Amino acid sequence: MVSVEKKIERMVREGGEGKVWFPSDFFECGSEKAVSKALQRLVADEVIMRMVRGLYCYPTVDRMWGMGKLPASSDDVIKAFAERDGFRIGPCPGEAQNALGLSEQVVMNPVFTTDGPSRRIPYAKDARPIVLYHVPPKVFNYKSRIVMLTVIALNEIGKEHLWEFDLDRMESIYKGIPYSEIRDDLRNTPSWIRNLILGFYESAGKNN
Repeated sequence: MVSVEKKIERMVREGGEGKVWFPSDFFECGSEKAVSKALQRLVADEVIMRMVRGLYCYPTVDRMWGMGKLPASSDDVIKAFAERDGFRIGPCPGEAQNALGLSEQVVMNPVFTTDGPSRRIPYAKDARPIVLYHVPPKVFNYKSRIVMLTVIALNEIGKEHLWEFDLDRMESIYKGIPYSEIRDDLRNTPSWIRNLILGFYESAGKNN
């Protein structure tokens, strides 16, 4: 008979390096108590890593620089939470502004927009928690990633704080996108952002 520990070990190895696991992922392997003890043993044997309470990963082995076993990244962790809890994630306002060329600041902390509640998620002992920043769910329904980035970025900046440089930069981006690709998304954008985007196409004579 295969032990609970062996069942879990097989699952995590098959899941591949860098995968994040919750104790509830192993509900078919045994009782809650048996799973908890098996996870403790696997951590002690360095098969898996315990990142914080209730959060484990099958570490990635750094074969290039010889840094040994590395824990899952914040991106891997938040994707696992999103899949488990059923929410969507996207770039934070700072990342969206950087992607559009509206800011040169690089976001170093793990911050994401979400259609779920705003909250902080601890994921590693010496790392800053992941921050989830709630935005209206319709932001994630845009077909065009550029429109999504635009709405996230400009909602943070505000209409009154846009510079002429910002408008010129965005106009140059939209000049390379056929109007037909973003037309349907415009119905659900804030009116002032929609008017800005329409202005880009009207000045280029593409709005037809």
